[in-house]
Amino acid sequence: MRISTTPFELARRAATVLGHDLEASIIFQEHGVSVRAGSSTDAADRCDQAEARAESGPCVDAINRGTVLVVPEVAGTAGWDAWRAQALREGFVSALAVPAFVNDQVAVALNLYSRSPDPWTRELLTAADGYAQLAASVVGLNLQLAELEDATAGLYRQLSDTAAVERAVGAVMHSNDTSESEARRIIDSASKHRNVTRREVAETILRALVVTDEPAATEHPDD
Repeated sequence: MRISTTPFELARRAATVLGHDLEASIIFQEHGVSVRAGSSTDAADRCDQAEARAESGPCVDAINRGTVLVVPEVAGTAGWDAWRAQALREGFVSALAVPAFVNDQVAVALNLYSRSPDPWTRELLTAADGYAQLAASVVGLNLQLAELEDATAGLYRQLSDTAAVERAVGAVMHSNDTSESEARRIIDSASKHRNVTRREVAETILRALVVTDEPAATEHPDD
């Protein structure tokens, strides 16, 4: 199992295109599960992993509220304890979270980090929103292609429910740098609170984040 490099490429390009010495990360949220999908730097990566593990931070709130969140001063921000502490350790002074929606259940958010105070001009906000929408379009296209590939080759349909969930657990562990028990808790919680099966949660995570090396022909459905 390999994690897709597409979100990492999107994050790196966002940092380059938007300029201002910004560092970028992209969070993917499906059925309430937040996963760090890609980052332009290790520092931004660690911040978004802390946010995804805690399920609390500007990207998560931006998605839940459906609005852009500007963090002009990280040090003075109330709440988001794990994310704030990590951002300060990395030397970030301010941040921006821009949500974009793929469909009713799937969303992404672009997190931008700055080591300079409050660089968020109107022009930069507009450009960041455009890039977040682009990221959502790419994720949506990847999901459609993965569903088409699955329909023709049975890449995930041949997996048992247990195997699908296990692979998704591995993807969440890798992306969020978290323990196996925490990854399982995240998937179970999403299934319970969104009234969908654990397999449904797992399949969307796999289609969005995982590059399948070969069809899972050796996996057998549950009897």
